[in-house]
Amino acid sequence: MSPSSDKLPAGSDQIAQWARSRGVNYEGWPNQAWFRFWEPYDTMVSAAHYFNAITWQLSQGSVTIAEPWTEDGDLEPMDRTILAFVNHAALRFAASMRAGEHFITRVSFLTNPPPPKVKIGDPVWDEHVVTFAQSPEAALNALPKPMRSLLKRWAFSGHIEIRPGAAVIHYAGLRPTPQHYEQLVRIVPEIVTAALTPG
Repeated sequence: MSPSSDKLPAGSDQIAQWARSRGVNYEGWPNQAWFRFWEPYDTMVSAAHYFNAITWQLSQGSVTIAEPWTEDGDLEPMDRTILAFVNHAALRFAASMRAGEHFITRVSFLTNPPPPKVKIGDPVWDEHVVTFAQSPEAALNALPKPMRSLLKRWAFSGHIEIRPGAAVIHYAGLRPTPQHYEQLVRIVPEIVTAALTPG
């Protein structure tokens, strides 16, 4: 049986305990409408439900991390992961990127197609990353060199969608465990800072 508002996924108690120890806001069954506002994604499938949301404040916004439960009904997801949703007033551009193929990668575009695929003129990036933007220039603005250099150094695999005032980050391999929530808490500010650094 899949989780619901009164039956949370396995591991939820540990995440709640970690959130309390961290002093961050935790909701096992968060406001689903808030997450629907972020959909559809350019590069990822939409979730059936979202669970185990933790939220903390930034100097110019906030970050929420939650688990997207990708199956409805009685089906279990192929895998489990976590996403970070960033609100930040200084983010002004729009582009999406995907490195690798993942179980949440969006593969059909019958409705709400993403922006066009573009090449940005960075040979290493263009070889390993699929970039979506209205133009190469838009992609370079949203994904400046300091951010691309950071992701290359990490050998980043996953999805990032930069939007005016917001970003969605999926770091592949991170699962809904306290250790991986903690890791994403550290990763998100680095990505945001790099996205805001001209280059």
